[in-house]
Amino acid sequence: MSAWMIRAAAAVGFAGLVWVLFRFAMGLRWEMISREAARRAQTASGRRVVAELPVRTGDFLLFLETGSGFEWGGAALERTAIRGARVLLNGGVLDAFCREGALPDPTPPDDFEGKERWEVAVFLRDGSRTVIDCGGLREGVSREIAAKVFAAIRG
Repeated sequence: MSAWMIRAAAAVGFAGLVWVLFRFAMGLRWEMISREAARRAQTASGRRVVAELPVRTGDFLLFLETGSGFEWGGAALERTAIRGARVLLNGGVLDAFCREGALPDPTPPDDFEGKERWEVAVFLRDGSRTVIDCGGLREGVSREIAAKVFAAIRG
């Protein structure tokens, strides 16, 4: 194989690598622009974006505070229906509040699976319970999401 063929093959390989990296970068940029547009649309309609809830599919849901309550992914909670809430790490209670009466006894935490699972359990006046999954992302991301959701519900 001659030197010019080796150089041509290297140039084609380098161009292919640059193209793959460019496509990856543009995909990340498009995802960021899409998220910002979704946040702006919700803010323009009078809702406050509290947090972005990660979904197992790799997408996200916006946890929104409206004038009368909260919305996320098709679910809704009225502020007047909330009796209390708990922040859960792998099922164990980290923080709680109750507006009236007492919350039901917590269930024992799950066995540790090797990864964190953050949730906010919201107890309603009718006796039902709603769990908001805040994810299992590392580096404190899910902990921060759970703290924001809990603070919004508590406030």
